[in-house]
Amino acid sequence: MHDDRFDALTRFVSRVESRRALLRGAGAVGLASLGLAKMPALSLAQDASPVASPMADAATGAQAGLDALDPDTKDAIARALWTTSDALTVADIPPDVLSQILGPKNSNTAFGLRMGARLLELIAQPLSFVQSYSPRYEELATVSQSLSAHQAYLLSNLIGPEQSRGFPPLPNQADFQFPQRHAADLTSQIGWYFFVGSAVAEDGQEYGLEMMFFRASLVPTDLAKTLELSDVENQIVELHFAVARAGERHYQAKPIAIAGTTGLLTFETDKLGATMGKNSITSSGSQADAGDIYPIRLQAWGQDDGEITPVTFSIDLTFTGGKGILLQGADGCTPCCDGLGTLYYSVPGLALDPDVSTLTIDGTTAKLKEGTFWFDHQWGTLASIGRTEVVRAANNLSPASPAGWDWFMAQFNGSREITAYAIHTNDYLDFYQQTGPNPPGTMTRAVHAKYMDPDSVTTAVEGQLAITEWILSVDTPSPDVYPPTYTWYPDKWDFTFGEDVPEDIRVFTMKPIVSTGQSGFFAGGAQYSEGAVYLLGPNGEDLGRGFAESVGYAQTLPNVLRLVGLEANAENMELFSENPPQPALVLASQAWVYLNQSELKDVTDMCSGLDLLS
Repeated sequence: MHDDRFDALTRFVSRVESRRALLRGAGAVGLASLGLAKMPALSLAQDASPVASPMADAATGAQAGLDALDPDTKDAIARALWTTSDALTVADIPPDVLSQILGPKNSNTAFGLRMGARLLELIAQPLSFVQSYSPRYEELATVSQSLSAHQAYLLSNLIGPEQSRGFPPLPNQADFQFPQRHAADLTSQIGWYFFVGSAVAEDGQEYGLEMMFFRASLVPTDLAKTLELSDVENQIVELHFAVARAGERHYQAKPIAIAGTTGLLTFETDKLGATMGKNSITSSGSQADAGDIYPIRLQAWGQDDGEITPVTFSIDLTFTGGKGILLQGADGCTPCCDGLGTLYYSVPGLALDPDVSTLTIDGTTAKLKEGTFWFDHQWGTLASIGRTEVVRAANNLSPASPAGWDWFMAQFNGSREITAYAIHTNDYLDFYQQTGPNPPGTMTRAVHAKYMDPDSVTTAVEGQLAITEWILSVDTPSPDVYPPTYTWYPDKWDFTFGEDVPEDIRVFTMKPIVSTGQSGFFAGGAQYSEGAVYLLGPNGEDLGRGFAESVGYAQTLPNVLRLVGLEANAENMELFSENPPQPALVLASQAWVYLNQSELKDVTDMCSGLDLLS
């Protein structure tokens, strides 16, 4: 019974909690039974619609409504519109958007109701072979009378293993149909458009750039319909925007969470494209096939508040072409099993248009003369429990793995690319959440990878990674919201690949283009490190540029609890940490798996990409 595919399945269902995911509810009925009406409102969660009419003709009345938004929500809206909270006026907002911002669907009461309904369903409809999390849900209910959009998003990430209930299942195999697959799937639990790369300005200064729209459905489609929310209104989108100036420092814009109920989000329905206020990802190509998406234009603005004097920066980039589609994982499944996982493809080699691409930092604009970028589109439904009873039972037979991963993209000279990753496992616990005075030692482990040759032909390859240097994370884009974690992060990566990779790039090192670290935060609470790297040969030769990402190294639960309105005391830290199955549940799970071995085998036989999780 305990063959490799079974072991891979249990690893899968215990790991995928690592990415933020959102939750299903049962409607608004019965909230009073949870005592929600008696709960005190949070200081950061004032009702967002005190104006009698959101469509108020009087500018003073509308401005009063805008000013009455809770500070976090107003700040996020202001930054999405490329201004600051103290400068935001009704004149900055189109009238139809203003009416939605001040409308009842965007009120903190409405967000509290949505999450309260979600919690009620989880308490009222427990799943078989799942350890009870009712005490956690009941504690979350104590702060669910009134929530900002950001707090609702944070709360959803605290629910835990039952995150994926109610979201559409993934297919057992990916079957991408372009250009439709370039569009965001707003019914899926999570998804993102992700652009990273390196560029050189006319004065020779080099930069590393990242822009990502990280999208999440706050509640599943059925509950959204019950609450009369459209697919767009049901979205929360984070903007991740960062710039590193080679040889100097890394800037991350304070991550902001914007709700679809503000009217500030739009999505193309059948092609690549989305907007978040004034931030945008647009494609002007006909998109008649997978590659006809150019030109692609990125526009973003952000402010890093980590210094005494905040630093603003912005980009306006246009890409004129790129290489072919790179299907990640098993033909696009990373993985797909029992309705869970993600669908994922990449487009390497995006070529920057030097005639119209600019970067501005602190008021100084640089014209970019060249650059090469990478595009990821990933979406799906993730959780650490299965959709079928036998999978949920199997999940109880292996210890949970730590959340997190390391991901890399390398774009070598000669139009060759490697993308690689390593999932966090219990074998490397000594390297995660390290905050002491000394860095961890060398961490050596295997990586799964894809190699793309100059003709866009891809090959799955395996390699070895040694993390040999570390750096302490002391920076933050917003000290009041995301305090520093003082966690050790990887800062140098040595790779070795075999004969499936060209000889001149089989052995190489990644080293950040800055020496100050490149850590940042998700609005959902987690910290990560990500930034541009040099690709160096064994003798220091320049092989190209890439990006390195490390997620799940820092302990941020205390801050997430604080932001959502709960005390980070010992009781809550235990309540919101891992909840392993009790011995009786383990015994029952063992019996159920034994009695249903053939069903479990049928499930694993239909899975795609499980072998890539080791």
